Amino acid sequence: MSTENQKKHRLRSLVINLALIAVAFALFAWVLNKHSKNIRDVFNRPLDGRVFAAGFGIYVVGMLFTYYRWYRLVRVLDGSFRLRDAVLLGFIGNLFNLIIPGAVGGDLIKAGYLVKMKIDNTRAIASMVIDRILGLLGLFLLAGLAGIAAWGRAGGRPEVRTLIVIAWCTVAVGFIGLAAIFNQSLTRRYPQLLEGHGKLAALLRELKAVSEAYRQKLGVVGGCLGLSCVTHGMSVLAWYVISQTLFPNALPSLADHLLLVPLTLFSMAAPIPFGALGLGEEVSNKLFALVNHPDGALAMMGFRVLMYGGGLVSFLFYLANIRQVRALTDTAEHLEDDILHGAASAD
Repeated sequence: MSTENQKKHRLRSLVINLALIAVAFALFAWVLNKHSKNIRDVFNRPLDGRVFAAGFGIYVVGMLFTYYRWYRLVRVLDGSFRLRDAVLLGFIGNLFNLIIPGAVGGDLIKAGYLVKMKIDNTRAIASMVIDRILGLLGLFLLAGLAGIAAWGRAGGRPEVRTLIVIAWCTVAVGFIGLAAIFNQSLTRRYPQLLEGHGKLAALLRELKAVSEAYRQKLGVVGGCLGLSCVTHGMSVLAWYVISQTLFPNALPSLADHLLLVPLTLFSMAAPIPFGALGLGEEVSNKLFALVNHPDGALAMMGFRVLMYGGGLVSFLFYLANIRQVRALTDTAEHLEDDILHGAASAD
C-alpha cells in the first residue's frame, strides 16, 4: 500500500472509530438513564468489597486460562514459544481490544510478535483465527451444556428453551465449520480460489494455514476447546459472585447464569468500543428478563467493573513493556494492511 493510501486508510479508520465511540457512550447514557432508579437503589445499600475482590480474582484466573489456551496453540507452530510471553502478550492484547478503541487490534499485536519470531504472516494469523473460533465455540458449548441441565426447569419458559436450541444449533454449525476448515474440500477441489490478492483468497489461505497447522493436532484443538469452556465458566462464576452483592434477593440460579451469560458475552463481539459498551447492557437486560432477573443491565455493569479492572492490570503490563509494544504495533499495522488488501500469503 502506498504512503498516501495508508494515510487515507488511517484517517478513515480514525473517523469510524470516533463515530463508534460516540455510539458507545450514547448507548451507555441511554442505558444509565433507563435504569437510574435501580442503580440508585443498589448504591443506597452497602456493597461488600470482599465480594468484588473475589469476583475479580476469579475473572483474572479466567483471563490467564485464555492466555494459556493461545500458548498451547502457538506451541504447535513453534516449540520455543514461552508461557511468560503468552501471558505478557495476552494482557497487552486485552488492553488494545478493550481500553484503546481505534488502535491496532490486540490479536494483531500478538500475531506481530509471532512474525518477529520468524513465523510467517499467514501461520501467525492462523493462530489468532483458530483461537477466536475456539473461544466463540466454547461460549455456545458452555451455554448448550447448561441448557441441558436447565431444560426440565425451563418447561414453563418456552423462550428459554428456544435459546437452548439456538445455542446447540450454533455449536453444530461451529463443529461443521471446523470440519470444513480441517478437511479443506473446497480449496482442494478448486485450488484456483487460493490465488490472487483478493480478500476471499486471503481468507481461504488463512483457513488453509489453520488446517495445515492443526489438522494433525486435533487433541490440542480439543483440549483448547475445553479450556475455552473453563475460561467462560470462570467469567460466569465471576458474574454470579458480583451479582450476589448487587442483588441479594431474587437472583436467578447459577444454572440460569451458565446459559445466559455466555449469550450476553457474545454481544461483545460487536464492533463497538470498550467491549460493546451500552449494547451488552441492553442484551443482558433482555436475556435475563426471561428468568425474572431484577436488572440484567445492571448485572452487566457490575461485570464491567471486573473487565475494566482487568484492563487496568493490562495497562500496567503495557507501561512496563512500552518499547516492545511500539515495535510490535508497527509490525501489526503491516499485518493489518496485508489482511485488508489480501496480501497475506503463506511463504
